[in-house]
Amino acid sequence: MAYSLPRDVFLLLEAAFNQDRDKAEIFAKAIENSIRAIEEKADERIVDKKDAIKSELYNELRAELATKEFVRAEINEVRAEISEVRTEVKQLGVWLKVLIGLIVFGLTLFNPAFVKLVELITK
Repeated sequence: MAYSLPRDVFLLLEAAFNQDRDKAEIFAKAIENSIRAIEEKADERIVDKKDAIKSELYNELRAELATKEFVRAEINEVRAEISEVRTEVKQLGVWLKVLIGLIVFGLTLFNPAFVKLVELITK
């Protein structure tokens, strides 16, 4: 970005050099070049700092965020646990049916009306 001194500043320099326009122009160019160099150096530092912050932020986020492999491993682990739970539920369902059958059989066997019916049939 080109920078030039304002007109009133240049006139002050010209007055400081006793109306010597050439010396004032040389001094003004020196000031302008100094300001330009400072701006360029500041821009370089901003770019360097931006890259450093970007890299640091990327590394921190990478450590914090879950990776695809991590998520896939967790999903597979959950699927395995769900499969185990399904197997256990099936086993419990079978046991529940057996227990219900035993309860019905026991209630039927010890029912006095059923016992009389069995005695009548077996006589």
